[in-house]
Order: sequence, then C-alpha cells, then structure tokens
Amino acid sequence: MERTFLPLLRALLFVLVLSLAPLSSRAQSVQQLKANRAKLEAQISESKQLLATTNKDVKSQVNTLSVLTAQVKEQQALVDALDREVRAVNDTMITLERQQRELEKELSMRRDSYARALRMSTHRNTFENRLSFLFSAETFHQMYRRARYLREYSDFQVREGREIQSKQEELEQKKATLEQMRAEKSELLAKQQAQRAVLSQKQADQMAVVKQLQKKQANLKTEIARRQKQYDDLDKRINKLIEEQIAASQKKKKEKTTTESPSKTSSPSYKMSPEEVKLSGSFASNKGRLPVPVVGPYLIVSHYGINQVEGMKDVKVNNQGVDIRSKDGATVRSIFSGEVAAVFEYDKRNFYGVLVRHGEYISVYCNLGDVAVRQGQKIQANTTLGTVRTDASGDCILKFQLRRNTQRLNPEEWVRF
Repeated sequence: MERTFLPLLRALLFVLVLSLAPLSSRAQSVQQLKANRAKLEAQISESKQLLATTNKDVKSQVNTLSVLTAQVKEQQALVDALDREVRAVNDTMITLERQQRELEKELSMRRDSYARALRMSTHRNTFENRLSFLFSAETFHQMYRRARYLREYSDFQVREGREIQSKQEELEQKKATLEQMRAEKSELLAKQQAQRAVLSQKQADQMAVVKQLQKKQANLKTEIARRQKQYDDLDKRINKLIEEQIAASQKKKKEKTTTESPSKTSSPSYKMSPEEVKLSGSFASNKGRLPVPVVGPYLIVSHYGINQVEGMKDVKVNNQGVDIRSKDGATVRSIFSGEVAAVFEYDKRNFYGVLVRHGEYISVYCNLGDVAVRQGQKIQANTTLGTVRTDASGDCILKFQLRRNTQRLNPEEWVRF
C-alpha cells in the first residue's frame, strides 16, 4: 500500500509546486507595476508647480502649451500604468481562485484518504493484531520487513495528518490574500477613475490654449521661427567647439607618431588616451541609467527631433537635444564623470553653456545663469555645473544634448528620465 501511495503523494506535491510558480512571478509583476506607478505619481506631484505663466502674449502661451502637453503625457502614462496594474491584479486573482479550488479539491481527497486509512487500521492496530501480523511471518527476514512496514505506515499517518493541517492553513492564507486583492482592485479602480478625470481636465486646458494660439497663426509662426533660429545657432556653436577639440586631439596624436595613415583622419573623431577609452566604455555601458541633469521637479517640454506644436498643422521645431523645464534656479549636475571640455557664453553673452567630455562622448548643458566649473577641470558624476537661467517671462529651461564625437544622440535613450 505504502509503495503505491508515496509516489502518488510526491507527484501531487510536484504538481502543486508548479502551479504556485506563476503566482510568484505575477506577484513580483504587480509589485513592480506598483513601484512604477508610485514613481509616476511622485513625478506628476512635483511637476504641478512647473506650469508656465498665463500671460496672453504668444511666447508665454507657447510655453504654457508645451508644459500642458508634457503634463498630459505624464498623466496619460499614469492612467496607462493603472490600467496595467488592474489587469495584473485581475490575473493574480484568477490564479489565486484556481489555486484555491485545487487546494480545496486536494484537501478533500487527502481527508477522505486519511479517514479510510484510519478506519482500516483501527481493527488492525490492536496489540494482539500487530503481534499476530508479525509472528505469522514465515521467516525472520519477512518479520523484520513487516515490523518496518508497521513503523513506516504509522509515521506516514502522522505526516499525512500534519500535511492536511498545513494544507488547511495554506488554504486559509489563499482566501485572505484573495480578499486583500479584491480590496486592492476596488481601490485601484477608484483611483483609475479619478486620474482619468484629471487627464480629461488637462486635455481641456490644453485645447483651450490651442484655440487661443490658432487665432494668432502669424505671430505663432514668427515665435516658432525665432525658437528654431535659437536652436540652430546654439547647435552651430556646439558643433564648432567639438570640431575644434577633435582637430586639437588629432594634431596632438600626430605629433606623437609619424606612422598614422592620412586615411584614418578622413572621418573626424576624437583621439583618446587609454584612460579616456576606458571612460568612454564605462559611459556607454550606462546607457539608459544616467541621472537626470537637473535637481528637483522637471518636465521634458521639447523632445529630441521634430516636435510639432500640439493642435497646429505644419508648426514644428527641430531640437537636437531635449528641453527640460525645472523650478526657478534649479541646480544642474553632470550626468557622468569626465572633464569639462568647454565653458562658453552665447546669445549676446546672456547665457552660459558647459561641455563635459566622457571619452568620445560629450554631454552638453546650455541656458545656464551661472557656472560653477572651469575648462579642463576633472569632475565626478553629479558634480554641480551651475544653475538654470530664468528668463524675463519666468521660463526656466535647461537645453541638454548628448554627442558621440559629432554624432547627435537622443538623450531620452540614455538618461533615466
């Protein structure tokens, strides 16, 4: 009897372990989604204070629209995160309910089997019956085997009783967890409804500004053209500085060796020292994990590449980096260790820019009101570079770029925004 029952018991336990594995991964998934949602909620809470001025001039309205557009995207991301979390909770509840049914079925089978075993052993386990069973053996070896069987069968009954108690406790725990998940789902659905209402209001505010700007198309296009010229002029200045550094590094390299082929310099690239090669590799390995270059609340109000003004056909700007709106006088910090390659002024000396070299990679920080570093200075990650400049209309925006030699990179693929 025991030889046939014990393998069956092991098989049941193995199946149960397999059925519990998906729940563990789902629980981790729910926890990760909850952490992601909390991060979004914190970011939205901080960025509420960054709404631009509500002046009626076109420049201020464009600033307001850019902030509202960024906040709408954040709010939509939060609503989407809540949707994913509700679906994950639903999946977990379905798994819990299935496991609860399986446990109830297994527990019922174990109880029936245990009851039958007890009934069968009741009349056998008297002292006379046990002696009769042992002494009716034909050989001493058979008697030994029967004695071991009686002992092991008794131990099995004890273990089975404990296992039934354990399964009962596990079933109660599953029921409690399921009730907790139901309450959590109810809370999530209420929060989801509230955040959808917030999203609708932000979209309404956004469309109100769009309608105001649509009445001023000529002035709007003039403002966008002015901004594009600022982007282009700044980009040319950065390119010139980088090209000068590349040329200087190539010249220095040629002075050290006369064996370099001219064909190798046909494609401009910065000639690195062994230390810079190592630094460059370390920077590349941190892609997607670099810190945000401003301290405190922020919003990306202009993304890398072509940006279309919300609600306006054929009104676009081309940004070679990202524009990060911050609080007034926010601290700007280096995203990685390296060397300050350049500190420069531009636009009639009203703005400062800083280039930090990380091997062949360069991080660019512009629209600073003051600078706290000097050219040639070795710095570490999170070193303060200066503060963001606030203009007359109250706009406080860091213009941030990333380069690999002269190649432009999308900062949003590298920085953990």
